[in-house]
Amino acid sequence: MKTILFISMVLFSFPCHSDTATTLLSPGDQEADKKEISTVVKLIIQNLEKMDVEALFQSYSDSSNFFTTDGSMINFQVFKNHNAAWFNSLAALKITTSSEYYRFLPGNTVICSWMGKFEMTLRTGAQLKIDKFGITYIFRKIDNKWKVIHQHASALPPSQ
Repeated sequence: MKTILFISMVLFSFPCHSDTATTLLSPGDQEADKKEISTVVKLIIQNLEKMDVEALFQSYSDSSNFFTTDGSMINFQVFKNHNAAWFNSLAALKITTSSEYYRFLPGNTVICSWMGKFEMTLRTGAQLKIDKFGITYIFRKIDNKWKVIHQHASALPPSQ
């Protein structure tokens, strides 16, 4: 019993180790990173609108996981294939951003909550729009570049 008490006292008496990977950034550094990540989000939106799968996925880590609007969790390659098939069904895609929010976490990790709307023209000529589309991106700085490591999308069903 004395041994357990001694070990407990030793463990709780020493301060925890902390390094720069686990500390939060200063407000100035957060603002600089927010600008960099916002640029990546804009690039994602532009590549979606261009319907360019290869360019789109340059912003993602190839180990990313994705939750889709139908509730499925899929890996990088399946999501890439899913987007390619979706792009093949479209004649045009317009995306409007209504808001972005950022939350900074330790370890060069940032959550970006994006809200906007999608307006789609199918190859058949049908027009669809999603007035409320939300995406939560989790970014991590990898090789000095902000990459999406996780994405969760949710949306109302499209209307005509």
